[in-house]
Amino acid sequence: MTNKTYRYRFTFTTLFLISSLVFVTRSARAAEEEAPPAAAAETSAAPERHGSAFIDPLGFLMFGPRIGVEAGTPHITGGVYGRWFSPGLLGHSLFLNDGDSFAFSYGVGARGRYYLGEGQRGFHLGAGGEYLRTRVENAAARVATVSGYVVPYAEAGYRLAFDRFYAGASAVLGYAAKLSSQVENLPGGNNAGSYAGNDESSVYGSAALELGVFF
Repeated sequence: MTNKTYRYRFTFTTLFLISSLVFVTRSARAAEEEAPPAAAAETSAAPERHGSAFIDPLGFLMFGPRIGVEAGTPHITGGVYGRWFSPGLLGHSLFLNDGDSFAFSYGVGARGRYYLGEGQRGFHLGAGGEYLRTRVENAAARVATVSGYVVPYAEAGYRLAFDRFYAGASAVLGYAAKLSSQVENLPGGNNAGSYAGNDESSVYGSAALELGVFF
């Protein structure tokens, strides 16, 4: 992939993520403003919440779906999650060349958030880090490239709470720094020595749509 193509995709993706987050945020605020007085009074007094469990189905279009948990105070939480990186469509467009395919690839991460609203809802700001391991196989060349990345990031978003359940959207900006890369032979291959892992560290943008349940 050329630098020009990568910049084009990165710019398009970033604009799409920002517009999506703005749309979801405006829709959520409009729904709250249109709520009747009784409902508004009920939501203003948020129930006691200790944390939540969530899934991120938007990951199938981005860098893979996630599942995780978070816990904390009404305004500050910490969370951990796991990511199945292999099926993410945006990950395919950025990581794979012609003839490549993902074998099982995954990420594990941790994050912290501050919610402006009471009860772990409303606008939030956060930061986190993730370890990502990818395995890219090329069947024609009979080689596999195994790479490890550390990914620090910052995020901002909005969570709309419905009693025990919630939906939240966030935009993410981070830096994927490659830690290691090695080329291995697939069964029947002997060309690994002819290949070398490249430095693919880069800034990236992403988005998340978390659907969860409070506990």
